[in-house]
Amino acid sequence: MLETIKSVLKQAAQARHSGESAEAERLYKEAAAEAKAKDDLTRAEALMGVAQTRRDQDDLIFAAINYAEAITILRGAGATRELAYALRHAADVRSELKEYAVAGSHIEEAIRLYRALLLEDDREATLDLANALRISALNEEREALASWSEACALYDELGISAGIQECNEHLDRLKHHNEGSKHLQEPAA
Repeated sequence: MLETIKSVLKQAAQARHSGESAEAERLYKEAAAEAKAKDDLTRAEALMGVAQTRRDQDDLIFAAINYAEAITILRGAGATRELAYALRHAADVRSELKEYAVAGSHIEEAIRLYRALLLEDDREATLDLANALRISALNEEREALASWSEACALYDELGISAGIQECNEHLDRLKHHNEGSKHLQEPAA
């Protein structure tokens, strides 16, 4: 039975990479339903697949919900590497939703887990840690952009030119985050 579910997950991944998001999501949901009472790790993998297909469709709220469910399952299963992966992707989604505190909490935990997994000359763990640090930096920059933008609007409302000038200097440094970082791919090995 587990082999059948794994086969459906492979088909779903292929459909997603071929641009067939509806079919990919259907297959991921089918795998999640089949795995529900049988294998927590497989169910979590399927839920993360659903989350990613929703994210591909810019449905960040539904993606966040599926990542949250996968995280809960992975915590209970004690699957450290998989949990770190889910936390990293959930953090990026939450950051895009402007939920910076939640994103920060998720990515800090992912970084701690990746550091614990890091072994000498383990290229995969090193890449995972680098990708987690990247998400952490993006979240901090997105949060800073939102804060500087709000401060600038308030200074403008109050007519305080020195405050507006300072905000604009910082906003100029962060301007590439306005929409530029929204759908950047993680660097691959």
